[in-house]
Amino acid sequence: MTDLHTHILPKMDDGAQSVKEALEMLQAQAEQGVDAVALTPHYYGREESIKDFLARRDAAFKQLSRAAEGKDVPQMILGAEVAWMPNMAEWPELEKLCYQGSNVILVELPMTPWTDATFQQLYKMENRRGVTPMIAHFDRYFQCQKERNIHRLLETGYPIQISAGSLYRFFTRHKPMSMLKYCDGILISDCHNMEDRRPNIGGAMTIVAKKLGNQMAAQLADLTDEILMD
Repeated sequence: MTDLHTHILPKMDDGAQSVKEALEMLQAQAEQGVDAVALTPHYYGREESIKDFLARRDAAFKQLSRAAEGKDVPQMILGAEVAWMPNMAEWPELEKLCYQGSNVILVELPMTPWTDATFQQLYKMENRRGVTPMIAHFDRYFQCQKERNIHRLLETGYPIQISAGSLYRFFTRHKPMSMLKYCDGILISDCHNMEDRRPNIGGAMTIVAKKLGNQMAAQLADLTDEILMD
C-alpha cells in the first residue's frame, strides 16, 4: 500500500530533523507493509514562493535518496501538503505542487469555519486548472466545522484522507471508520518523527481488518495504490 501523507523529508518542516531519522521512518514504513510513500512537506504560500519551496524540497530529496541507496525502503513520491489560501487557485505554478506524476494536490483546509470562499478555491482548482484537491486529515475537522460544511465537502466527491492515529482512539474512532467504509476515505499516517508521531499505518490496518473485515482492509490498501493513477 501507499502512504499518501508523510513528513519524512529531513529539515523541511516540523517533520524529520535529520537524514538518520528520515531513514528510520522509511524503514518503519517498510516493516508495516508500505510499498510507497508520498513525501509531503508543509507548504505555506504566505511564507515562501513555490520556486524556493521546490528548490528546498529537491535538495532534501537528493540527500535522502543518496542515503537510502541499497536499503530496503519504500518507493518515494514527491508532493506537498499545501495550506489553503484565498487566492491559491490563481497561483501560476500550482500544478508543480501536485503529487508527482498526477493532477492531484493535497490541501490542508483551515480550522476556522469554512465559508463559500473556502469551497470556491477548491472548485476553481478543479474547473479552471484541472487539479483535483485531496483533503488532508479530514478527521480533524469533525470537531471544528459545522455538520453542513462536512456534508458539503463530502458531496464534492474530492478524495479525503483519514489519519491512522484517529483509529487508535477507542471513543472517537467511529466517524473516521465510517469515512473509510462509506466515503472511500484514504488511510494515511501523517507521520512526523519516530517518537510521538511515528509511522503507524500497520496498526491502523489491523484495526480496520478487525472491525470492518479483511476484505475491507485489502480494498483500502488497493485504493491508496490507485488514487494517483486515475
